[in-house]
Amino acid sequence: MRATALTLASATVGLLACGAVVAASAAPQHRPAQQTVSERGKLDRLTARCPDGYHTTGGGYRLSGYEMEQSVTMSRPTRDGNGWVVSAGAVNPDLLKHLDSLQGKQDAVDHATTDEERQAARRELEDAQKAVYDMPQRAPVKGTAYVVCMAAP
Repeated sequence: MRATALTLASATVGLLACGAVVAASAAPQHRPAQQTVSERGKLDRLTARCPDGYHTTGGGYRLSGYEMEQSVTMSRPTRDGNGWVVSAGAVNPDLLKHLDSLQGKQDAVDHATTDEERQAARRELEDAQKAVYDMPQRAPVKGTAYVVCMAAP
């Protein structure tokens, strides 16, 4: 009988504790009126989103490091007003390396002393030009998109 009374008492305390937790979570929670959310990654079309119950009041971006010829092509609120979207890119560094090598191959054509050397140098130049033509001109930039969010009334 003693074990049964203890078990019943433990069960009652457990139920009261669960009831207190449920009651506490059902109470309205205070949330900040404004908060900033960030999203890191490649800025080929990166979006930072407001949490539920918030709407966008502003936003922006931060580029990581330095890439040659960086350009931000878009920095604006999302259409639904719940985030900020950013797109940016830079000149493809591999493209720049290949363009430098093209100049050397053109110099080899210009300085060839025999027809055979000139034809071989032209073939190398044409192959290199085809490779450059097929390369993407832009590369995504890494960075962070930010959105400033205000609690909905």
